Amino acid sequence: MTELSRFQKDVEVAANALEMRAENEDAVTEAFHLYRKFGSTKQEPLRLAVALRGYFLAEEVTDEEREEYGAYLKKRIRPAVERLILEDDWEKIEKLYENEWFGERELEVFLQLAEEWRRPAALMGLLHLKKEKYGFKEKKFEL
Repeated sequence: MTELSRFQKDVEVAANALEMRAENEDAVTEAFHLYRKFGSTKQEPLRLAVALRGYFLAEEVTDEEREEYGAYLKKRIRPAVERLILEDDWEKIEKLYENEWFGERELEVFLQLAEEWRRPAALMGLLHLKKEKYGFKEKKFEL
């Protein structure tokens, strides 16, 4: 679990490329290009990076586009949240949780990853979420 998978490395490369391209575009143009790329690419790492970026754009994305991005992310929630953990982006992880796209079992896995990858914002947010929604179970040490 400690090493990034090849898939996550490919997603990182795609996300970095999308970010660099966005620096030269206004938000409306970026949203248009992202949606077009999302519909045309067969490369899953690129598709995930596009869906994550497009889903979290503000008003520039139509409701229909956001629904398509959301349907894709919901089916691939683990690699999506892993990507957000790597970015140490707790706010986006929280929004995905609010959509009820993952539960306690996945939360435990995400906590372990945030700790292993040393992502403090993601780790703290996930710990607060666990405390608020599920609580911590006390371990009994009987002799």
